[in-house]
Amino acid sequence: MELSWLYKLIILILLFTLSAFFSGSEVALFLLDKRKIKKKLPNNSLIKRYLQNLLDAPKRLLVTILLGNTFVNVAASIVALWLVLDIFDPENPNIDYILTVEIFILTILLIIFGELIPKVWASKYPLSFAKFVSFPLYWISVILFPVAESVTEIIKLFTSKLKLDKTKAAVNTEEISELASLSHEQGALVVHERQMINSVVTFRSLTAADVMTPRVDIEAIPLNSSFDFVIDKIISSGHSRIPLYEKDLDNIIGIVHAKDFLPFLLNPEKRNSLELKKIARKAYFIPLNKKLSTLLREFQNKKTHIAIVVDEYGGTSGLITFEDIIEEIIGEIKDEYDREEELIKIINKNSFLVDAKISIDELENLLKHKLAGDEEEYETLAGLIMSRAGKIPVKGHSFIIGNYKFIIVELEEKRIKKVSIEVINSNK
Repeated sequence: MELSWLYKLIILILLFTLSAFFSGSEVALFLLDKRKIKKKLPNNSLIKRYLQNLLDAPKRLLVTILLGNTFVNVAASIVALWLVLDIFDPENPNIDYILTVEIFILTILLIIFGELIPKVWASKYPLSFAKFVSFPLYWISVILFPVAESVTEIIKLFTSKLKLDKTKAAVNTEEISELASLSHEQGALVVHERQMINSVVTFRSLTAADVMTPRVDIEAIPLNSSFDFVIDKIISSGHSRIPLYEKDLDNIIGIVHAKDFLPFLLNPEKRNSLELKKIARKAYFIPLNKKLSTLLREFQNKKTHIAIVVDEYGGTSGLITFEDIIEEIIGEIKDEYDREEELIKIINKNSFLVDAKISIDELENLLKHKLAGDEEEYETLAGLIMSRAGKIPVKGHSFIIGNYKFIIVELEEKRIKKVSIEVINSNK
């Protein structure tokens, strides 16, 4: 008995529904967290047992869904062809053109209603969708078990012959950063969580040179310092560990710890016999290109919190602490001794007073203007000024980049401290 076109249309709509069912099931079930199932569903729930049974065999589940979806889509194509042949005479000279249009329209409809819409819905409400499909999908998997299990074993047989590179990451760092940004946009992550993920992702590529305190900012103590001078330096700097040097910073001979001076505070008579070299701890020296991930492990193994960064000639380039490394991951850590540094002071809408050690990236974000070329090696505003000047600039030295005028307003010996930035044409 031949089916009427109305029955065929109903069957086609049913097949579209089943296509959406399988497509949505694939997304919903593979997005589900087993912990969420345990938390959200009661222990005696039949749906919970169905879901756990399905998720316990993920390969077979995927094969079942793909088999069902493929069968449904092929059936939809056949039924759609029957409908077209019912409506149009097979002897029609334009039948090839009509069938091409039919295939095109069917493909578009399947993509929209059988793939995209159910997958978007399932990704937005994975648990609700999974609960809805769990009962029918479980019994479909039971019916298709022999076929699905056979296909799964065939897949295992072929993939076992392949030599996969196990050292290659399943997800690369760029994809993790993109996922973190996407999760933040969708409200799954707050700002500091996204920033922490990005920090962890980039952490492996960072070196000591990227985060160290530069040589000019190192608080250090000369070897011939008096007890009072050392105490004043500890109090003024707020540091509990300070490098000890002989003659100059290129000859650091140890690290003095604030707690080692407690016996001298309690016994003033011992101060006259103070020898800084004897109470100083051994300094730990590292190269500029030392990876932070390696250095963090070495800090833990050596039970130390500070390292001196040296250049290729053995000269002191900077200093790095355990806290500096941790801050690269979780952000700035402030304690009662830290002084707030105001890198940017907004004078008015057309004028800023900026600390010269501000990073180029941060300044470009503020000004919404590209300041440095990709080939430039400097990282701070001071580096930019030195590069453009070609010499040690003087107070009042100025230059223009784009719509902004930069003026040096404060110098400390050879070091640029403060720079004024003025918008020279606010209409642009």
